[in-house]
Amino acid sequence: MKLDLVEYCQDKGLQSEWSLNGCQLGNVNLIVGKNATGKSKILRAINLISGLLSGDASLKPDRMSREWKLTFDSHDADNNKVYILIVDQGQVVKENFTIGSKNYLDRNESGVGVIWAEKLQASIDFQTPTDEVAAFQRRDSIQHPVFDEIYNWASSLNYYQFGTDLGRRKLAVNSPIRKITKNINLRDGDNVIEVFKLGKSQLHQSFIEAIKLDMSLIGYNISDIGIKTPSLLFSDEEDEVFDKVQLKCLYVQESDLKEKTEQGLISQGMFRALSLIIQINYSLLAKKPSCILIDDIGEGLDFERASAMIDVLISKAQTGLVQLVMTTNDRFIMNGVPLEYWSVIERKPGLAKLHNIDNSKQIFEDFKFTGLNNFDFFATQFYVEGFGNKEQIDQ
Repeated sequence: MKLDLVEYCQDKGLQSEWSLNGCQLGNVNLIVGKNATGKSKILRAINLISGLLSGDASLKPDRMSREWKLTFDSHDADNNKVYILIVDQGQVVKENFTIGSKNYLDRNESGVGVIWAEKLQASIDFQTPTDEVAAFQRRDSIQHPVFDEIYNWASSLNYYQFGTDLGRRKLAVNSPIRKITKNINLRDGDNVIEVFKLGKSQLHQSFIEAIKLDMSLIGYNISDIGIKTPSLLFSDEEDEVFDKVQLKCLYVQESDLKEKTEQGLISQGMFRALSLIIQINYSLLAKKPSCILIDDIGEGLDFERASAMIDVLISKAQTGLVQLVMTTNDRFIMNGVPLEYWSVIERKPGLAKLHNIDNSKQIFEDFKFTGLNNFDFFATQFYVEGFGNKEQIDQ
């Protein structure tokens, strides 16, 4: 199931209203725009709805008024899927799910609604708590199997903020006293050590080799990667605690160095690339692909490595196994991504309108004949006259 169109609005009818228009998505997407145009807000909106649909406890309806309309598999008119959710003050106001012309779920703010029961071949009445999303709470592989697809899409979506440390400051804990049985939250981009351990135990050497290959393509040549006890000094008082709780960190063996480099000593840019590659390769090799959202892709990397990272990510998305949505305002990243993958944000008061090769084809086609770099799309009259105005560009 692939997300094709996102429509979103928050604080509708208020002075703080903000909405998203024209967010059409393909397999590879680069959302570009100046600062404060809504790039990160778009990804957060998609991540939030995926959290609600997957039951992520860290992402619950808040006090804001929010409306989503998600369209999946729109290429098939008879089987395109449309999910609508409206929440306000932490309560679900409306929820609806259709496939083609058939309605599978419709509920109101009281939690009362109708839902299609597959075995009964009939719509039945139901009621669910007003602060719960029925598409998640009513999952049932026998009576309501259509919601499994939504859940699988949402639970395997990953959101990475490339400008953060992506788990560099987080160590894993091994305790011989009690076995840690909690499930790993694969949606948490800081859980890179746990994801690495899981990938190594399930996928073995193929997982390690995939990481090493991708890192070499980016320009980081490593001969080994693993987990070890960090080289930390503890006071006498802390020694007793350390004996009971063993901390673990990632390390890499760089080909041109004699000693292993622990994660705390790996450069921020290199660790961001490593963390992202570990987590994406696990998702793909474990056959849990969905949608990968990456905010500020390439932040902290030099031009060559940022460009190589983009090439690696695009090659994975072009297989059709994963949908890639990235944001940037970096000229090097823009120059490295073909315009066919671009969605350009036109900023208007309370609105982020996206333009791409589908809905603004003539503007994109005309620019290709200029011979200019992609980044110059912002600096030329093609952008100014096509989407926005000069004052907006200069902000």
